[in-house]
This record gives sequence, structure tokens and C-alpha cells, in this order.
Amino acid sequence: MTDIFISSSIKDIEWVKRIQEHLEPLLRKKNLSLWSYDFLYPGVDIQETIKRAIEESQAIIVLISSNYLNSQLPEVELSQIVKTHKKDKNKIFPIIISSDPSSSVPNFIKEFQSIGSFSEPLSQLSEQEQEKALTKLTELIDNCVSAKSKKVYNFGVANIGNIVDNIFIQGDVKLGNKNDHK
Repeated sequence: MTDIFISSSIKDIEWVKRIQEHLEPLLRKKNLSLWSYDFLYPGVDIQETIKRAIEESQAIIVLISSNYLNSQLPEVELSQIVKTHKKDKNKIFPIIISSDPSSSVPNFIKEFQSIGSFSEPLSQLSEQEQEKALTKLTELIDNCVSAKSKKVYNFGVANIGNIVDNIFIQGDVKLGNKNDHK
């Protein structure tokens, strides 16, 4: 199950990584999962995987950039995001990371309060202002997503976290001697 979905151009992977770093403490604290393009692997049905991840999400982050707007993503992903939002009312967080006056921005995105603006996208802000904006994003998401209970599987001396769709999500290993577990 996906709790937070990041819609972005693969060319904006550095921004995705920055957002993932900011969200990591929240993901651990609330036992949440995150989906972005770097989780696709060979042999998977891309369209179905994306559709399912969007439908399962409590929060959707849309990274708006000239790379994103000049790709097929607005047509494909945003139509699914719109359908899901209308049905489930998941929260949508547009983040304007760069702008290109020649790119047309889908009207749907304009309906939501964004982080950054087309006149002042995040890429044009100082490093400190970017960090402040990403911290604000994390706080907003924290306020709108529900925590999930942790599933811990105990195998002797190791505690293993969630396994979802055969993918290991999170865990910690606690080592001790045999006598600790009698």
C-alpha cells in the first residue's frame, strides 16, 4: 500500500530525492510508505502500478517543472490523480520547482495552493528558502496522513518491519543472545 505518491518527471530525480529525505522521519514515525518513479522495476505493468499507487495514496505530491509539463505525465498521471481526488478526496500538494512560460499548466493544478509559484519557483530560491519550503511540505503532509500500525514479525532475535508486495519497506534488527528471548 502506498500512503504518499510523488508524481514527477524522471529528469527531476534530485528534487524527488530531496523530498524523500525530508519525508523519511515522518515515514518512520507514522509507519508510512512512499512511491516514486525510482521504485519501478523491470517487468512491472507501469500503468497499473501507477494507478494503484495513486488510488491507495493519502497524499499526492506533484512536482511541477518544465520537464514535467513537457512530458506525457500531465495527461497520464494527472487524469488518474483527478479521478482519485474526486472520489477519495486525497490531499494534493503541487510543488512548483521550475517554470517555463511556454508550457501550459493543467487547470486542475491551478485549483490547489502550491508550494512555490510560477513567478518564484523553488529552483530560484536560496538553499535556505528551499529547505524551509520542503520542511513546510513535510508538516502539511504530517497533518493530513494517518499513521498505520506497525507489523513486526519476530524471528528469534531479529525484528523485521513491513513487507508489502514482496518489497521490504522498513525494519530494525535487534540482536541479543538466545537467553534474552526465553
